[in-house]
Amino acid sequence: MRKIWRTAVEAVTPYEAGKPLETLMAELGLTDLVRLSANENLLGPSARAIEAVRREAASIHLYPDGGSGALRDALARQLGISPDQIVVGNGADELITLIALAAFEPDDEIVMPHPSFEPYATGANIAGARTVPSPLAGRVTPRTKAIFLCSPHNPATTIIRRHALLAFLDALGDDSPLVVLDEAYRDFVDDPEYPDGVSLLARYPRLLVLRTFSKIAGLAGLRVGYAIASLETIDRLNRVRAPYNVNRLGQVAALASLDDPEHAARTRTFVLQERAYLSAALERRGIAFAPSQANFMLVRVSDPGRVRDRLLRGGILVRDGAAVGFPGHLRITVGTHEINERLLKLLDE
Repeated sequence: MRKIWRTAVEAVTPYEAGKPLETLMAELGLTDLVRLSANENLLGPSARAIEAVRREAASIHLYPDGGSGALRDALARQLGISPDQIVVGNGADELITLIALAAFEPDDEIVMPHPSFEPYATGANIAGARTVPSPLAGRVTPRTKAIFLCSPHNPATTIIRRHALLAFLDALGDDSPLVVLDEAYRDFVDDPEYPDGVSLLARYPRLLVLRTFSKIAGLAGLRVGYAIASLETIDRLNRVRAPYNVNRLGQVAALASLDDPEHAARTRTFVLQERAYLSAALERRGIAFAPSQANFMLVRVSDPGRVRDRLLRGGILVRDGAAVGFPGHLRITVGTHEINERLLKLLDE
């Protein structure tokens, strides 16, 4: 019989994003449902970003800037690097796929934390590479093509501090594998020992930093992420990137977000304040959780299914920790003060 599908695809599990809020509300008979399961920005996007989308809407019959040039220029000015060191993607998810397309070959070893963000393994599996799960990302061999690091970690909420990261990168030596440092949640870190990945690029040419507009800028629905790396690395990613990969609305919204640092500051302040409030409230109740450096928390509960169902019936959707590698836990996005009080009341019940 003719073989149609690649064997490597059999190892890929489709990402389960969950039902749309509108569908869930209709099924449950709810008039209000708050999603605290996807680590979204509960303040929403900048008003400038919304206005930029409105202005651009009349031009959606035209193809976008194929290389996101204006956005790369603005990011380069902000980061103090060359625009040629940046590639913009349809969310960080696409960039993870581009890394696999450009670098991974059958039987390569791809080291990644376990558990971790699911798309890391998806790209490796599609390429036919072998994933090597490691709690410490330390299983490096001559066949290791890439190492994924996530700081703050999703879903554990922890970070890799500067001394530990530098020691790890130094230990890899001059002929290092590609090191992908995912900093999607970096804007919510308040630990002074958190390193800035971009500042390390000159010292470590095989380092690649991933960032996104989905979290701090609240543009998750427009899918805009970016990678920062050496000229060689970005050149290779551009060779496998589809033309026009980032839509017009996403590009102008991201540009407008960069022009509104006050909104980013408000979002950071809100998350840090409410994260501290939730942490103290959970501690008073004797509920265990990992000290968070992200805009979400990983909370241990005795019966996750029952608690999640009770929260859902109360109008709050949270993520089952078992689905992200932490059975016995719930992953809960930091909400507004009103939402957090509602969450705590439901937990008390």
